[in-house]
Amino acid sequence: MASQSQYLIRNRHSNQWYGRVVIPILLRPLFDGKREVRRSLQTANKTIAKRRALAFWLQCQTNFERVQQDGNSVVNIPKLIRTTDILGRLHEVDLNDPEMEKAVVKQLHEDAATLLHQYKDNPEILNRLLQLNTAQPPQQSQAEPETTVSFAQAVDLYIDKLNTQGRKGKKLSQRTLLNYQGRLIFWKDVFGQVPIHHVTLKTLSEVQNWLTRLPVNYSKQGFSTDKAIKIAKNPDNKYPAISDKTRAEYLGQLKGILEYAHSCGFTTADQSRHVEVPNTKQIKTVERLPFTEDDLAKIFPKDYGVDFGKKHAALDWDVRYWFPLIALFSGARLEEIGQLNTDDIKTCPDTNILYMNITDSGISGDGKRKHAKNKNSVRPIPVHSTLIEIGFLDYVEKRKADKKDKSLFKLKRDNQGRLGKGLSNWFSRFEKRPNGNGHILGYIERRGIASKGKYETGERWTKTFHSFRHTAIDNLRGKKLDGGQFIREQDIGLVMGHEKGKLETASYGMDRSQLELRKAVIEAINYQNSNFKNTHF
Repeated sequence: MASQSQYLIRNRHSNQWYGRVVIPILLRPLFDGKREVRRSLQTANKTIAKRRALAFWLQCQTNFERVQQDGNSVVNIPKLIRTTDILGRLHEVDLNDPEMEKAVVKQLHEDAATLLHQYKDNPEILNRLLQLNTAQPPQQSQAEPETTVSFAQAVDLYIDKLNTQGRKGKKLSQRTLLNYQGRLIFWKDVFGQVPIHHVTLKTLSEVQNWLTRLPVNYSKQGFSTDKAIKIAKNPDNKYPAISDKTRAEYLGQLKGILEYAHSCGFTTADQSRHVEVPNTKQIKTVERLPFTEDDLAKIFPKDYGVDFGKKHAALDWDVRYWFPLIALFSGARLEEIGQLNTDDIKTCPDTNILYMNITDSGISGDGKRKHAKNKNSVRPIPVHSTLIEIGFLDYVEKRKADKKDKSLFKLKRDNQGRLGKGLSNWFSRFEKRPNGNGHILGYIERRGIASKGKYETGERWTKTFHSFRHTAIDNLRGKKLDGGQFIREQDIGLVMGHEKGKLETASYGMDRSQLELRKAVIEAINYQNSNFKNTHF
């Protein structure tokens, strides 16, 4: 068949090859007028696909000849049943008898389920059974991919793709990119120059086993990746292991690189489906607590500012003054406050309500694009009357006088693109000094508030800048608006920019009624045991 290549076509979405056979013109009425028949060849390898396409073509020609000789014959285009059992083993059944094929496939699945149940309490035997899913026919397991690359090369290409195209069509933030990149480089160190299509299911099983024992923060402990892996492979090691959430991050990136490799034709089998990422949505490794009334009295004393630290520190004194106050009376997130420009402080012409405009369009004062956590985060936050009484507008006018910098707070980003990291460290850090002599204390630690601790049951808790958000939300629960109606959870979500439930009220419009509702909710924030009458900027 000199022209066999024309009977071989490729699915551009799945990289799989298909056999295509043209139906003789006289026989097309028997096929509802169709011009050709196609069948998946169940492979992304062109060499294998050519052989299967030829076999498919020959089978079809035999049937065409039989039909031409006997017009009453039933047209039977052969079909191949390809299935994977519960143990992950691949089976191909082609008996030219549909009923017999179904019976055989059913029996194969029942046998696999029986084996799994029989040896569920015998890990050694079960592991050997699971390894059989690599023992496919030579043309299946040894099939060469379209392009041969090492695992390290695939990681580099995937990182480049994440940087330029994002993930699932969505651009990633700098912090997310760096987190993904760190996990991917870990896997690059694990597999190195091994061709990515040579990564076996046995290896993936072993990796997912020892990863549960990977030492937490191993690089901070002075361990190289190789050393950390050796420790993890020892079931008896005494080092504290990474959390389930961290493990999910590692496995998520392993799954991602394997999916990418398969989509690019670097592997003929999609190994990513054998990577089990733990569901950590309901797991709380550390509980973030709100501030108590006693805490607030310490954070905002009559001489507020006394424990701010050095007067001429890198973090401006005014920034240290206003950030806690704004968060307390708005519940806004740290980065939302940090990216505000002076022209984001607006007054609604219809209601005369002063508000902070949280948006994901435009650029912040340092020239970087603004970012919102979710769609409902894009919102106006009315400025609480207490902030106005303290002198917030005076501060805004002071910043507007700086013609070179339009940002409301002159903040510099860290290497992960975060504007508020320095402020967060100043507020609640508690770290050992490099020489091991004493600790570096944040503002609340200096004010006598512990920033972290443990319950008797062992669960950890923290108090950080984000605790202001929890404090404001808790303060609103059970409160009433001026009209006497209770504030609803969706009203709180409207003001706080919650993502849960995709709140219908959290639209982007700036209509009068919505802004007035937001203002009423914000004004309901009231800390009875905290007095700010003597606090002035």
